[in-house]
Amino acid sequence: MGNVKFISSKNNDFIIETAKLKQKKYRTEKNLFYVDGVKLLKEAMGSRYKSRIKSIIVEESIFNDTDIKDIVRKCENCEIIEVTGEVYKKITDEEAFQGVMCVIEKDKMQENIGINYNKPVIVLDSVRDPGNVGTIIRTAYAICDVDIILSEDCADIYSSKTQRAAMGAIFKQNIKICKNLYSEIENLKKNGYNIFATYLGKNSTSIEKVKLHSKTAVIFGNEGNGLCDNIVNLCDEKIIIPINQNSESLNVSAAAAIIMWEMRKQNK
Repeated sequence: MGNVKFISSKNNDFIIETAKLKQKKYRTEKNLFYVDGVKLLKEAMGSRYKSRIKSIIVEESIFNDTDIKDIVRKCENCEIIEVTGEVYKKITDEEAFQGVMCVIEKDKMQENIGINYNKPVIVLDSVRDPGNVGTIIRTAYAICDVDIILSEDCADIYSSKTQRAAMGAIFKQNIKICKNLYSEIENLKKNGYNIFATYLGKNSTSIEKVKLHSKTAVIFGNEGNGLCDNIVNLCDEKIIIPINQNSESLNVSAAAAIIMWEMRKQNK
């Protein structure tokens, strides 16, 4: 273990700057984010993000814990910060925190990450709830080999709420954040994809009757408003999941899970 820096003041410059990372605008400005908790820290260390870890912050009451020491020992070339409980409370947004987090440099290539163009694709358009975005990413990694495309106004994948819902899958799943969703859809079409819009309408085809082969992209819209007409008009077909007629709709993450399970069955 390298040199350890102890911080006891909530007004320390490093602590103030780290606390700001709770907000997306500062994560964007500083090109940094943090993950909170033992599991997410281990997931980060086991991924391509390991070399991007800038600092590990540990609350003093658990600093000598064997598991924590083992984690810290494995992280090379990063700063180790020990802090008091009050200081840790300032930088975390977890109520029942575990007392360990790390600050990581964001991947600037996320917007330019490659799409395989040979496997199914899940597209999220303006899905704003971080729990939904994180759950979809987690489900995708668990059950279906897909690429994921997010419009720029989706919930931030680097927020702690999204990370908690994704349970480390953000570090493993191929995710592209795009500024121009229309262009991304056109690129999928040029590469031979059938584009499906999840759409509640009388003319939508039941998911039971749709072929979800490897060149399939399914688009999911905003939790409250669904997909806008301009996006729907770019799609080849509208699809729907049959549900109880007395039920209004499914949660977007539940709908995505059902469709990805169908993708898994059809692409074995």
